Amino acid sequence: MYKKIQLILIIIWGFPFFAFSQQLASNISFDEYSHFGYDGNILDLVDKVSDVREFETAEKDNLVNPLQPKLGKFVPITGNIRQLEHFFSELKKSKNKKIRIAHYGDSLLLGDIITEYLREKFQDKYSGKGIGYLSIVADDYRMRRSIMQSYSDDWQSTSFVTRNPEQFPYGINGTVTKPKPGSWVKYESVPMFKSTSSFDIVKVFYSNADKSSSLKYSIDKSTPQNLNFEPGDDIRQVTINKPNSKTFELQFIDGKAPFIYGISLESSTGIIIDNFPMRGNSGASLAEISAKTLTDFNKLMDYDLIIFNYGANVSSPNVGIYTVYENKMVSVIEGFKKIFPKTSFLLISAADKTVKKGSQFITNPDVPVLLESQKKIAERTNIAFWNLWEAMGGNNSMKDWVDASPPQALKDYAHFTTEGGSRVGELLFESLMDADKR
Repeated sequence: MYKKIQLILIIIWGFPFFAFSQQLASNISFDEYSHFGYDGNILDLVDKVSDVREFETAEKDNLVNPLQPKLGKFVPITGNIRQLEHFFSELKKSKNKKIRIAHYGDSLLLGDIITEYLREKFQDKYSGKGIGYLSIVADDYRMRRSIMQSYSDDWQSTSFVTRNPEQFPYGINGTVTKPKPGSWVKYESVPMFKSTSSFDIVKVFYSNADKSSSLKYSIDKSTPQNLNFEPGDDIRQVTINKPNSKTFELQFIDGKAPFIYGISLESSTGIIIDNFPMRGNSGASLAEISAKTLTDFNKLMDYDLIIFNYGANVSSPNVGIYTVYENKMVSVIEGFKKIFPKTSFLLISAADKTVKKGSQFITNPDVPVLLESQKKIAERTNIAFWNLWEAMGGNNSMKDWVDASPPQALKDYAHFTTEGGSRVGELLFESLMDADKR
């Protein structure tokens, strides 16, 4: 019997503050609305994209509502398929070890969209449980249907898209927080998906602590216990084991305030997929994560596959900008490959984006230029490539996704609904499974 859950998803697309650098900001448009058919002030959209949906507890094949016919089509992964061999080889060991995937992206991934489907399918096929990495403070915590999160409003928090006057060191997903006495955060599993309905292990990632740093935690509303952080500047993790847990609460009491990067709810074996969205981000901002931070996290996370899913924030009439973007992303990916030498990498192209011409919505003329740049990025870095634009249906396809019943994309003609994100996740999963057979 399905238990119905009513969730209010408040979708707020914020202003992008930084994309490439201040030098490029005047030349590249990162406004995700003015190019896709919306003529008014972006602030007019805040709260208007609020959506009340009634969901049912997910079963194995209950992630996507049946569509007649389903939108999109199978598109094989291209580029250097051999670079994915490490990931596919590790998948075969998932019953006995942990396999970890990082899914980096822009606002298309906010709310765990796309990632939630991948996580459910991979964990169903290869085992594992838990939602993976979560920030302490998150833009999209109200949007997620895969976790319930709440936190006090006194955390000092910064990310790629906010000011960072004190130069806090960004974590693996481009965010970092610092608590004040009494700061707290709480995570609650929900029965929406089998994959995120419980967890066996909690990991807390931190740095800059000393012996005076005092924290307490509680699992499943148990009596709070002390949590001891080791002194040091390196990024460290503390691990708490408690099988089949549902909730986790963390509170900073007093002493030296450490940097707390996030937590992870996971299992000891199987697939763990981390959702790393960042609004207004082109992907080039990943260069702001220091090599030392990535190295420290690599020792702790040991990623088997890293997915880069960008393109929503790259648009300019100046074609030279795409060469700049291409060079920056090549630098980012090569930097990641150096720090994660065993890891497989997959670059996903931009989705279809539209502009209004008369009464019609047509593919933005910038999209083909961007797609060519992204293909070149994959070629130059010698990694695998998946063409999301083609998988959606190619030219002018976004309108079909918006007009579908139920809608597969929002009326900003730029972002997917949860249903559309699940369909994209389905298409991506099929393409990865196909590549594994080749």
